[in-house]
Amino acid sequence: MIRGLLFAAAMLAAPLHAQESAQGDAPGPITGHSTAAFAPWQAAYSLTRGPLTLGYAEFQLTPAAEDGCHVYRYDAKPVGLARLFIGQLHEISEFCVRDGQIRTQRFEFRRDDEPEDSFTLHFDWDALTVRGPGDKQRQIPEDAMDRLAIQLAVRDMLVRNPDALPTQPRNFTMIEDDRIKTYTLQVKGRETVDTPAGQLDAIRVERVKDASKTTIFWVAPALGYIPVRVEQRKNDSEVLSIALRTLPAKRTATELPGLE
Repeated sequence: MIRGLLFAAAMLAAPLHAQESAQGDAPGPITGHSTAAFAPWQAAYSLTRGPLTLGYAEFQLTPAAEDGCHVYRYDAKPVGLARLFIGQLHEISEFCVRDGQIRTQRFEFRRDDEPEDSFTLHFDWDALTVRGPGDKQRQIPEDAMDRLAIQLAVRDMLVRNPDALPTQPRNFTMIEDDRIKTYTLQVKGRETVDTPAGQLDAIRVERVKDASKTTIFWVAPALGYIPVRVEQRKNDSEVLSIALRTLPAKRTATELPGLE
């Protein structure tokens, strides 16, 4: 269970168990996207299950050397009992925004305690293929993204609709090391949420089409639509909570401190 909870933190815009197929509108091109959706930021989170602190996580979005390209990074550090089940986790998405679409170039997953579970994905958008573990090559759909890039696609969708929330369910296609998954997410409305960083006005987004298990996350417009709280629930009981620890400060590409 603890292993799965730490993995879930990397998927603030997508739950652990995706539907292999789903109905709903596929996300359209990011036409006229605001650069605010891809502005550099860094934030720290606490991972808890009830009163138990499982660990800490950090997200960083920084510009890459090439114009229009970015690096999105996730690091999770288990603490206490959780350290008996899993080591530190690291995920890196290197992507560009091309012709109004998020195009992952390279995605890396690394697990310190079990390096055999680590993998890297290389994307070829001209051929619409991805090369993964063992140099295995697969065809991918036009709208495919890695798990971290999906978060940014949701963020960009909200940045482009600050006045009228896009409440239609949307499908997002995620490429994993050995399969393709489809997530259906829906914007539900505006709420106020409590976090260690304070009480924040936020927009609620949910994974839909699963009555027994869901992921709910809240993003704060005042903080550039970054996620500030996440709950993964099973049968209406809270299973996992991920919450913003402190209000984030803007970072430059050279200011990248590690986890505390």
